[in-house]
Amino acid sequence: MAEVEKEAKLIVSREDYQRLRARSRILECRNQLNVYLHDPGRVHEELGYFRVRYESGRQPVATLKIPRGWKGPMREMLEIERPLKELGPGLYPWPRRHVRVESDLPEEMSRHFLELGIHDLRRLGWMRNFRCLAEVEGLGLLELDVTELPGGKVHHEVEIECWEEALLHRLIAWVEATAPSAEITTVGKFSRFLEAVAGTRAAPPGGGPA
Repeated sequence: MAEVEKEAKLIVSREDYQRLRARSRILECRNQLNVYLHDPGRVHEELGYFRVRYESGRQPVATLKIPRGWKGPMREMLEIERPLKELGPGLYPWPRRHVRVESDLPEEMSRHFLELGIHDLRRLGWMRNFRCLAEVEGLGLLELDVTELPGGKVHHEVEIECWEEALLHRLIAWVEATAPSAEITTVGKFSRFLEAVAGTRAAPPGGGPA
């Protein structure tokens, strides 16, 4: 099923992440493993991306996200999501290193890549995320994320998904008032993943200076 996702992201410090947790009501927390696939030669063209997510207590899900644009701090993405078990053997139960778009992806997903001339996806790697769903009394819900990027760097982030623009801005204002370090970001997890992977490949053995 395809739907348009509207969200804003804010980066915060480790201390402010803890402050946000303390000042909201935590509804649930889950461990996530995000596996990313794309054409390695075209990952920087803002074409969207394909992700397989394994999450504690839930069935794995395959998601195609296609950027639609920005409206202030809010990003719109067309999101197509399917249970992983409904996809081809190249993806289920675990994505192979190389995936054939036409045979392993359902038509509603494969169409996007085939129209771009992409016929094969490669498994680029994965990263772990710890997500807590938090309720702000009288306002709505936040997703509080702690992401471990390739190479070991830990990133703290707030995601706000909301259809009502006025409410989204009120939630952003609450986060900014509660967490002094909060800063709206236009960089998503996939972009941070790519940057981290590039950094680990460029780093000399032992992690010391070049």
